[in-house]
Amino acid sequence: MRRAARAGCSIAATLAAFVAGGCDFPYDRCDDAAPGDERVCPMPGYLDRAFSLAVPAAWDGASPLPIVFELHGGGGNRTGADRLTCPGGDAGDPACLRAKALAAGYAVVQPDGVGTRPLRNLRTWNAGGGAGDWQCTSGAACASGSDDVGYFDDLHAELARILPIDAARVYATGISNGAAMVYRLACERPERLAAIAPVGGGNQFAAAGGACAGGVAVLHIHGTADPCWAYGGGTAACAQKDGKRKVGVDDTLAGARARNGCSDTFSEEPLPDTADDGMTSVRVRWQGCAVAVELVRVDGGGHTWPGGWQYVSADRVGPVTRDFDADDLIVEFFDAHPKAR
Repeated sequence: MRRAARAGCSIAATLAAFVAGGCDFPYDRCDDAAPGDERVCPMPGYLDRAFSLAVPAAWDGASPLPIVFELHGGGGNRTGADRLTCPGGDAGDPACLRAKALAAGYAVVQPDGVGTRPLRNLRTWNAGGGAGDWQCTSGAACASGSDDVGYFDDLHAELARILPIDAARVYATGISNGAAMVYRLACERPERLAAIAPVGGGNQFAAAGGACAGGVAVLHIHGTADPCWAYGGGTAACAQKDGKRKVGVDDTLAGARARNGCSDTFSEEPLPDTADDGMTSVRVRWQGCAVAVELVRVDGGGHTWPGGWQYVSADRVGPVTRDFDADDLIVEFFDAHPKAR
């Protein structure tokens, strides 16, 4: 349900008010937190879709901040979004994505999708699909026809109201349904995003015929033994079992390469096989792109975050590789790919 947003301080007015003891720059609607810690901010116009925000401890309070949007998967929520990136599932671990992004100077934003089971706080994104035999991913967000691109427009506006944003360095990552939503945002709001890093999910929006623009760099990470979003596409062996198809990695990245002007030439770099886990990984980079398209293929990897948490048993979702940490690759990729202006 939407409601009218309350009036607030502009960045300039808020700075002046802060000096004079007025608005609590820059978080006048958020709860209190020390720099570097997570604070919860209500989302104007959305009664139950707050977002979590953390800014670097060393931020001077004025310099434009690069932003990383971290999206939860289907059935998740903002409070659990970071846990999958942590080796033991402890969101306070400095080995998690949020901590590593903060250390690299990014503000990290974790929004909430649409939920219909408030006691369990299970939420999803309307990442597209639904045409023909393409599955709409996912759940309550699809069933309600939630305008989640519109939600992100409003979220971006709220962030711009309370933070000075580095417009050339806005990024998004997520797993599964969150990965698919990241792709949809890149399709429909390419002017906003410099790069995306989807993990274990494909571009369902484009596969089902959605108009998709280029110009956003892509680092796609996916396990070949993923039972929930199969590497080759098709129906899922876990999660939403409606008999409809999900798009595979090859088709997803063929579209990304076409939109970003890549050639068919690519290089492959095996990643160090440091863990005795029966898995290996390779990084694929396509050549001649206007903006980068890359793939990290985890041979034998499951519907999991490399280096992250084995959140349920491997026999249900496949294993987590310990050969590399997706957090590190993602932060490095974002560092290397600001938006050309």
